Amino acid sequence: MYYEDAVGEWEAPPESTKEGLPIPNEEYIKNVRDNCLLKLPNLTTQKENDRIMVMVCGGSSAKFYLEEIRQKSHDDRYRIFTSNMTHDWLIANGIVPHYQFIIDPKLSKVEDVQHPHKDVKYLLGISCNPAVFKALEGYDVTRVFSVSGIGIPTDVQVIKALLPYEDISLLTGGTMAGLRAMVLADIFGYLTVEYYGFDSCYFEYDDKGDPIYYSYEKVRKENILEAQTDDGRIFLTSPVFASQARQFLKWKHRLEWINFIIHGDSLASHINKLDNEKLKSKHNLLITDYYRELNREMHNHDKGNGDNTYGISGRKYAGDIAVLAGQLIKKYGDLTLLDYGCGKRTLESALPPISGLTVKNYDPCIEGLDSIPEPSDVVACTDVLEHIEPECLENVLDDLKRVTKKLAYVVISTRKARKSYSDGQNTHKIIESHEWWSPKLKKRFFITETQTIPNDKFIYVLQAKEIR
Repeated sequence: MYYEDAVGEWEAPPESTKEGLPIPNEEYIKNVRDNCLLKLPNLTTQKENDRIMVMVCGGSSAKFYLEEIRQKSHDDRYRIFTSNMTHDWLIANGIVPHYQFIIDPKLSKVEDVQHPHKDVKYLLGISCNPAVFKALEGYDVTRVFSVSGIGIPTDVQVIKALLPYEDISLLTGGTMAGLRAMVLADIFGYLTVEYYGFDSCYFEYDDKGDPIYYSYEKVRKENILEAQTDDGRIFLTSPVFASQARQFLKWKHRLEWINFIIHGDSLASHINKLDNEKLKSKHNLLITDYYRELNREMHNHDKGNGDNTYGISGRKYAGDIAVLAGQLIKKYGDLTLLDYGCGKRTLESALPPISGLTVKNYDPCIEGLDSIPEPSDVVACTDVLEHIEPECLENVLDDLKRVTKKLAYVVISTRKARKSYSDGQNTHKIIESHEWWSPKLKKRFFITETQTIPNDKFIYVLQAKEIR
């Protein structure tokens, strides 16, 4: 997506501070200090759940979805969030949101809390002007630690110094409330976020010929830009909203376990649609024929020269997996265990006798073990995922989710292997960090335990999101 000046008829926006804050750093840090001293409950991280966060922003498309938003506000599966002026706009249209979310540090935000409602929970950022907190005395207010890492000392340092024993979840993220809502959803444990009025562009003009950015009366004073998406569509936007669109994609990828849905036909919704298309697997293969043959060569080579060290690491984890299986048998009764990518089946041979446990083996590169497996209660996938071809990884992870009925025990190496294929490639195709792997696993499972073996590997215990 790229941008060009289009009309340029509006005044330039006022200059912000060097770091991008709308107020001086000193005032920002003073807000943080003052608000740390307030006696208020703090927003803390909650367990993942199946409720859906509905973030209603002020974009002009929101007014076309009022009835849809109204229906969702009465459905217990949904929680309606708003920010700033959208709170009053929804209430004026007969919709009481569950939450109002404000992080803007400007004093003018007091204007957005002049009509509080007893049924709304107010989430106020630690950087808000204290007058905003004052205006909501007597209402249901929770303090949110929205931080930017700005100031000397920084906001994070001030918070840790003043509240050393508090349970604090830091809200990082983009520069606008609609973007911070993405991380806010993660703190609340939501796995699906639906946006309304999150446009990043405008569609309509008022009777003076000025662009209409909002569903309510609010004027922006910025240059107008043209934004052309990768497929050639052109949207009219502004510098701030163009930046919002770019930042959305960045945070979407960082939070890839959350499903983000943007309603309406807008710049934001269109780039989200295009991005979803890019992220789709180009095929349904778990392994290519070429790579299958390379791995078969490795297994056969080991057999021929007596080395026999390729595909034998499963036995190292037999103790942990035996304990895990034993605990689950006590809870559920008889279980099946699938060794996914079993190699030479050393896990099965190393496991002690466990009453009620049936072991199955699957490896696409070993004849007789290469049939697509049926789901099992417990799945062991040890020293396998780093061997997967990158273009097949999403399919393999989806298949791992498919075959896991209760828990998966996953071990992933983070370094190069000591072995290479006959074509010279290292046998570890993917060398990535915990920060890279964790979102991909979290997208499909609940991560219940993580163990790090420095400079070597990670061990994950993963729970199926729907126990079968």
